[in-house]
Amino acid sequence: MNPGEIWWGQIGNALRLLTAVNHSLRDCRSAVLQLPVRLPWRQTFRDTAAIRRTALGDNRSLTTIPWQEGRDPGDFILNQLCSRQVRANYYPGWSCAAYLGGLGDLSLNEQNIWITGIHRREDIQRWIAFLTEYERTAAQLPSRAVFLLEYDGPAVPGGSVEVLSFTVEDYDCRVFCLESGAALKNAALREYQAELALRIGGSDPELSWHLLRAGEDLVEDPVRTALDVVSRCRNSEGRSFPQLPEQQIASAAWRAALVILLPILEQWRMDFVARHESELFRHLPIHNSNGEKVTDPFDLELGALFFISRQPGCTFSPEDRARIELCREARNKLAHNKILSREEARAILKL
Repeated sequence: MNPGEIWWGQIGNALRLLTAVNHSLRDCRSAVLQLPVRLPWRQTFRDTAAIRRTALGDNRSLTTIPWQEGRDPGDFILNQLCSRQVRANYYPGWSCAAYLGGLGDLSLNEQNIWITGIHRREDIQRWIAFLTEYERTAAQLPSRAVFLLEYDGPAVPGGSVEVLSFTVEDYDCRVFCLESGAALKNAALREYQAELALRIGGSDPELSWHLLRAGEDLVEDPVRTALDVVSRCRNSEGRSFPQLPEQQIASAAWRAALVILLPILEQWRMDFVARHESELFRHLPIHNSNGEKVTDPFDLELGALFFISRQPGCTFSPEDRARIELCREARNKLAHNKILSREEARAILKL
């Protein structure tokens, strides 16, 4: 299973970026691709963009070239993509952009050129200046080169060059974790598994993917499993993941439990009170943990329900008493920033 295909094939913002890239190539418009340093499955993005381009009938060749930091873009293109004769006819006193933009019989004019690995603001500014002059000079040509500049440095104004920006959003990561968990089918509590992977992985879906691959281990022991994954696994470019403090992982796992399990506990409490309202009225009024007088059954918290369930004459079934105790214990753990066990999470989800 290729997680990059899920990210670049099913996730909203990723699909919108691919569509924008295709439109730029289709309309022969150069663009800056403003991307994050840790772009998820970068090579899958490039491959998918190339496949989509040919699927739309674009017959221009696509050439991918890694950028060499500090070079002059015009000189770089002249030496990388132009023939010896074209290089020989270039006079160093000229502007490379004007020279190349004035030649109508270049094979360069029929190419889409993807420049990768631009990191520095100074380099992208040089590229934008080159493209601005090149496109102004080449405007009269029937065809001209189209450049995609893959850049992951500080934001810069594109000027006359279109900027296609992409950021990894939390809601995209959530959808990815849910879709990937469903595809892996390696844990019983998939929604909880997905939330754990999302919260611990943060804005790095590649880390979330490796967490999801751990299956039941992630649900059983989120902290130990996450520490193991971070130390052992690598991202799609072969780099280590940033180390995560144990406390940060524990806090993320706790937040995952809050998101998934706390609403279930509260809904079960409300449903239980609704089913046993008349019985609960018999035990009122009582005082809650804050010393406040409670006269309405729907104001009874789990601790108060537990107290009532242990009173003589209470008609709750043994099963109901066990569920109240389960919910009370889980609620108390969450209130004190503790992680629930897999068995507790499974029992709550069954409610």
